[in-house]
Amino acid sequence: MKPYPQAYDPWLKERLCDVPEETLATCDQCAMVNPSGVTRDPGPFLNHLKCCTYFPYLPNFSLGALSLDDLQKAAARGIYLPVGLYPSIAEQNKISALGADGFGKRSELLCPFFDGNRNQCSIWTYRPGVCTSYFCKSNQGKKGLNFWKQIEDYLNQFEWTLACRVLEKMNFDENTLSYCQAAISEDTEPEERDFFVNEAWGDWISNQHDFYKQARQTALQITADELELELFE
Repeated sequence: MKPYPQAYDPWLKERLCDVPEETLATCDQCAMVNPSGVTRDPGPFLNHLKCCTYFPYLPNFSLGALSLDDLQKAAARGIYLPVGLYPSIAEQNKISALGADGFGKRSELLCPFFDGNRNQCSIWTYRPGVCTSYFCKSNQGKKGLNFWKQIEDYLNQFEWTLACRVLEKMNFDENTLSYCQAAISEDTEPEERDFFVNEAWGDWISNQHDFYKQARQTALQITADELELELFE
C-alpha cells in the first residue's frame, strides 16, 4: 500500500516506503456512518458525503493531468492560480460558517471533484495528498492516526515545494507567489483580487489549461533530489 497518490511515484517512490494495509477505513461503505472505536473525527458521516466534504488544494502539476472538463468542475467555487487550485473566498466563507460540524454531514461542502452518481472521487489517480492520507480509522489506533497525520504534513510540503519549483523552471516572476497569496486572502478587496490574479498569471491568463499541462511536463523533469525533501522515516 502506497501512502501517497500513485501519480506521485516519480518523486516519492524511493522516499516513502509502502505501509501496512488499512482495513478499518472503508470508502465504498463509509465506516463513519456508524463510528466506533478510535476515529480521527467524531462523526457520524452521511454515506453519500463521507469525508469528501472538503475543498482540497491541488498543485499545478496535478492539474496538468486533468481534462478541461475536470477543471471546469471547480471553476465556480475555486480560484485557479499558477501555483494550483484553491477554494474561492465565497467557498472559504462557507467553510468557516459551517465549521468542523459540517464535515461529513453537509452537502454544501462536497468536493467539486466528487462524483455523486458513483459516490466516489472523479479524479482518484490525481487526488492530492490530503485525501490520500486521510484515514478515519487505523488498524494501529491512535498511533496509526498520528502516523497518517505525519504523512499528510509531508505530502503537503512535497506538493508546495514541487509546485513552486515548477514556477521557477517556467521563469515566473519572483513576485508570483505573493500575488497568489493576495488573491486568496480574505483581506483583499474584490477589485484588488482581480488585479492580483491577473498579475500572477501574466501572459498565461487566457491559456490556463495549457499552462497546467506544461507545468506537469516541467514537474516530470524535476527529480526528487532537486526538491531537497528529507526522507520520511
